[in-house]
Amino acid sequence: MNAKEYMAGVFDRASGTYERVGVPFFGPVAAELVRRAAPGPGDHVLDAGCGTGASLVPAARAVGPTGRVVGLDLAPGMVAAATAEIERHGLSQATVLLGDAERAEELLPGERFDMVLAGMMLYFLPDPLAAVRSMAGLLRPGGRLAASLLVRSSPAEAELLGLVARALEPYTTGAGSAPFQHALGGPEELRKLFEEGGLSDVTCADVVFEVPIAAGQVWDWLWSAARRAPLETIPESLRGEARAALDAALPQDGFVLERTVRYATGRR
Repeated sequence: MNAKEYMAGVFDRASGTYERVGVPFFGPVAAELVRRAAPGPGDHVLDAGCGTGASLVPAARAVGPTGRVVGLDLAPGMVAAATAEIERHGLSQATVLLGDAERAEELLPGERFDMVLAGMMLYFLPDPLAAVRSMAGLLRPGGRLAASLLVRSSPAEAELLGLVARALEPYTTGAGSAPFQHALGGPEELRKLFEEGGLSDVTCADVVFEVPIAAGQVWDWLWSAARRAPLETIPESLRGEARAALDAALPQDGFVLERTVRYATGRR
């Protein structure tokens, strides 16, 4: 199984609880991505790696009935969840497709976009440069690519994930880690990635999000996104025991995590 298939499977299995465990992070991060990208009425937008629709819905509202928003995701569960979201909001200008953003030109022959959104996804890809080149190739002249990445954890998050790793060490290795393929940690690295991908006028900005999480939410939070990957190796017969061990190891007053997200935009 290649890296893309593996991550598609992880997110497919996470789709039922993704953004639904009471920990406010992906929604605010996606809203800020759309705000910075600034789609307007009538724009055509591609949301690559759309997940359950956190960016898709505000983008569709911004472009209005004269615009078009296409969501694309490799995980069938995410596609189903995002489709349900746009139907729930009555956003007929939006649609969601199952597929790889690097092959979007095959899925959408001849279509070009005013904007491509790439929220929290570049570091999961085996070849981020190929992905940026592909997404840049889908832009009209003057079109923009806007991406977001989690780049820095606070001491509180490092403490929490350290507690997670120690509590779950008897059951699995790497508990609390995320299966990133690339760090893309510095703004210079991200700027170079965009420029080599065919974009100019590249800007980067960091935004800190405060994420409150109660002790009783941690297990479900870990399972709700990419950090579930190492937990899936815990035998099902031991998962109840593992959760109890984790809950017992965490302070009951919970945590407030400061998570730094880097936003980058570039123009074709």
